[in-house]
Order: sequence, then structure tokens, then C-alpha cells
Amino acid sequence: MKSLATVAVAAATLATLATGQEAVAAPAGPVGAVVTCGTPGAPGILLTRACVEVTGNQVRFYGVAATTTSGWQPQQVGFTVSGAVVGGAPIAPINPTVLVQAGATSVGSIVTTAPCGSTVTGGFSVNQWGWPPSAATVSAVVSC
Repeated sequence: MKSLATVAVAAATLATLATGQEAVAAPAGPVGAVVTCGTPGAPGILLTRACVEVTGNQVRFYGVAATTTSGWQPQQVGFTVSGAVVGGAPIAPINPTVLVQAGATSVGSIVTTAPCGSTVTGGFSVNQWGWPPSAATVSAVVSC
């Protein structure tokens, strides 16, 4: 079950997908949470966008997959979500398979901490055999 904060972040991210803006403040969720989403990946069966949510020194990496066709039928799709703190130890990527409904779907969650002032980078891509790649990246500063 998705929390209200997750749904609100997904809605804000969908609006960001439509407008092409780089950063949005999360309308709900933890106080001080800032969501930054990178530019969309190459158009394919799904439009992908890598996002990072920063609250203090806590960082959450995730992706948003948006359907690009009006006749989309819900289906299981594989993805890769990755994140890194620049200059820090590697963070293992995750490879969730998610039921993608019509519209936008929030995918994955890697949570870590990062020193104030550091830069974090995230990646999100379709990892589905036979589908064209659609990879997206994002960078943000942990301002605390």
C-alpha cells in the first residue's frame, strides 16, 4: 500500500514529467523534503525519470515510469534504480519488477545518508528484455 506522501510525490513527479522542470518541492511528506527529478530518458514504450528526495541528510533514490500510449494495458516491467554519493562508498542498485498501470508509477526506493554539502547522483532505467532502453539520470546537492 502506498503512503499518502508517496502518492503526493508521484503526482508532483508526474507534473514535472509533463512540464520538464528540474526540481519541485514535495507537497506532502516529511517537512523540508525536496524532490529533484532529472530530464526524461529517451522516449520508448515508457518515459522514465530518475528522482532523488532529500530530507536533511537522508536521501531516497527512485524512478518514475510514465506510459506513453493511450491504450496501455497494465503489465509487469523490470527496472534498475541506482544511486551514489559522489566520493562515497558504492551503493548497490536494485532491480524491481513492478506492475505498471496507465499514467505514472513510482518505482523502487534506495535510502541512504549523505554528508551535508555533498552531491548525489541517481539513475533509473527500463530493464525489460526486448524493450528499447530508456535511461535517465539526476544529480542534487544535499543542502541540509
